[in-house]
Amino acid sequence: MSLDLSGGMEPSDDEIMEDLLDTTVAREGVSAWMWDDDGDWGLPRMGVEALRTGGETSHSVMLSLAFADGRVVSTRADAEPVPVLDQLGRPRVLGAGPLRFECVEPFVRWRVSFDGPVTLHEVSDEIAEVARPTDAKSDNAPDRAELRLHLESTMALPPWVQGSMKPEGKFNPGERRFEQLFRATGTVSLDGVEKPFVGGGLRIHRIGGERGQFRDWYGHCWQSSLFPSGRGFGFIHYHPRPDGSAKFREGWLCDGGETMPALVEETPWMAGAIPAGEDVSFTLRTAMGRVRIEAETFISTFRRTGSAADILNPLVLQSGITRCRWADEESHGMIERSAFLTVPAGDDTLS
Repeated sequence: MSLDLSGGMEPSDDEIMEDLLDTTVAREGVSAWMWDDDGDWGLPRMGVEALRTGGETSHSVMLSLAFADGRVVSTRADAEPVPVLDQLGRPRVLGAGPLRFECVEPFVRWRVSFDGPVTLHEVSDEIAEVARPTDAKSDNAPDRAELRLHLESTMALPPWVQGSMKPEGKFNPGERRFEQLFRATGTVSLDGVEKPFVGGGLRIHRIGGERGQFRDWYGHCWQSSLFPSGRGFGFIHYHPRPDGSAKFREGWLCDGGETMPALVEETPWMAGAIPAGEDVSFTLRTAMGRVRIEAETFISTFRRTGSAADILNPLVLQSGITRCRWADEESHGMIERSAFLTVPAGDDTLS
């Protein structure tokens, strides 16, 4: 019995809006995490986001490629958009500057390509940067390189539509968001040295919603993975408020072709900027019982985000790739976490 990879959604739900609605704030974003099966490196988030405010539309691009030895390749900038229509005149392309996402077949196949300059640094440099006062500048000029990648992704499970799996709390108002696990193949070339890519990943497609509001934000934890047998999971947990009330928690688990709601327990909240080797295991509670997933980070990237400009309490975002174990199966997966971390006096690390 084959899976309905659309999950009952319409093909147009996975296409790109030709024009963002001229409202106060409108947005559309496509992003992805990818991991190499060999465990040498991964792409802990790359994405394009279109944002319309005050009648004008801007497009931002970000990409991070990280290696197990601590090296990081990255870019983050505003760029000119590419045409939304594909060669057949269908609205299936979201891209800007060097990064391009194309929907080849809704909910079945997506293609991503990048061709442009990137900076080279170490994850330790990123940790030092987020710990540096916002008005201080680094004396180190980053090395630069040329990155080219072409990856074809084939979806492996139906999409998880956020808000559809018996969530606890409230999600971002007005946002339609779904994510989907996939398998991918392709090539990646850094300064002319080309390597084949065989691995997996998670893509996200979202439209609308109020983002960037941190008045009621206390951090989050988000993980997902696909296993060789076809089993998979995903969850997002926004850290509860100081009074203990739930902000948002939702997840799912797929086993034997059946997808069911799952709430994460023993959430591994971010407590410091640790590049690799951190235990991020957790338990998923479903109607069928509890499932324990063992997980450990092996590559990470870090950056300051949001409106937290105070160096003594910055909001730090971690994007990374994990090693996972579910019973007798092993795989890789994605992780994203955020937390308001503190900088000890006289130190350049975060905790």
